Amino acid sequence: MTATTPPEEPGTTADASDHGGPAQPPSLRSALPGADQAAVWERVVPGAGDRVLQLVEKDFERETEKHRQWCLDRAHERRMDLANLALRATGMVVGSGGVAGYLWVAKYFVDHGAAIPAAGMLGGGVAALAAAFLGNSKRNPRA
Repeated sequence: MTATTPPEEPGTTADASDHGGPAQPPSLRSALPGADQAAVWERVVPGAGDRVLQLVEKDFERETEKHRQWCLDRAHERRMDLANLALRATGMVVGSGGVAGYLWVAKYFVDHGAAIPAAGMLGGGVAALAAAFLGNSKRNPRA
């Protein structure tokens, strides 16, 4: 599973104390110049203000898309976890039904005087189901 905290909201920055991880670089929005500095840039390079705003808008859209994708990924992981739970529960029900079936057939054999075939059938069947369960649990480790 992935982390349960979303990426930074668009327009904010994080430091190492927020999430225990490395600090993220400041966004373009936090590095915007003041009005006087922007006026100087506009005088030196005409159109600089528009270019800076376009960069900031692209950065905001990228961060928003990253957050949206993170939310979609979390929803997908929840659906996959639910499907995994349903399949595991179904497997347990089917396996328990198999054991109950072996017990029922073995009781039928014993009631009709065939105890030795009942013991072989019951022992072999339960051993086969146990091997299937143990083999499956090794292939699918729990998260």
